Amino acid sequence: MKGIFCSVLAVTLSGCLAPLETEIETERGETASSLPVILHARSDLAMEARISGKITRAGSCLYLEHAPGERALILWGDDDVRVARLDDTDWLVNNYTSGLRIREGETVRGGGRFYPSDADLAELADGEIPADCTGPAVQLYAIAKFDPSKPGGIPDPPPPPPPAPSARDTLLSQAFDKHWDNQRWPRRTIRNVADPREAMFAYILENYEGRKGDLHSHFCLRAAEDELIGRLSQRFGPLYSEADCSWSGPGVVLTANGESAMYVDARIDCSGDRGFCAGSGGATYGNLGAEHGAYRLRRKGDGWEIEKLGLSVVS
Repeated sequence: MKGIFCSVLAVTLSGCLAPLETEIETERGETASSLPVILHARSDLAMEARISGKITRAGSCLYLEHAPGERALILWGDDDVRVARLDDTDWLVNNYTSGLRIREGETVRGGGRFYPSDADLAELADGEIPADCTGPAVQLYAIAKFDPSKPGGIPDPPPPPPPAPSARDTLLSQAFDKHWDNQRWPRRTIRNVADPREAMFAYILENYEGRKGDLHSHFCLRAAEDELIGRLSQRFGPLYSEADCSWSGPGVVLTANGESAMYVDARIDCSGDRGFCAGSGGATYGNLGAEHGAYRLRRKGDGWEIEKLGLSVVS
């Protein structure tokens, strides 16, 4: 699903890239003509069989097409499964506990069991069953997307949400504004660094180092060469290249082990004769989790003195 990426540049800039889809949570009470009904299994006994099939709709309810021409009425074993509307005609199944969202026609695999073909649906389902929903039925819970053509059935990850390069370019240009007369943070010097971009990376990493080992365990540096990553790793411990991270659902992970991570950005423009370099930097760790700021860098001794301006992009 596509996330909403809103940018707020404090003081001077604000904007929001409109989402292609707007998800609106909808309860079971909507009419069958507009949305499918979610039926839950009355029993909380979870069977351990592994079941796979395609999510499809027929009439008012959802079915699992587990073989060509064969389908079973889904009785969900997960409590927090509901239907979410995307627009006037489109909808999806949303598990609000796991965050998994499934469109009609997608193949899934999960736990559960098939009920006997003559089972009484009214006794199995926790709630009223629409008249056009018929058996046989299947209990289904803890589903994941499934692609039998892929190793282990794991489908290719969705493409990451689009970045906001125009906003970060704006941060650089705003940092060059010699008439800037708004909020500034205290200056901090990054010592023993000749390269201004390395200093910018170090500044950003210092800001986020406190989160290491908490929600975001690993740092992947965007567009950073191996030598730069090596030097910074001597200061901050193991760091990774941009290629070592990827998106998993709504968040960034270290691909090798699936642990949470964040992309770290640092951009520098030292053109012109202004007496300082403009910088932008920050981190992206989720579909709705990113923050970048504008900076000025000045050479000081064996390092760089960095000043943060009151300009930022957050999502």
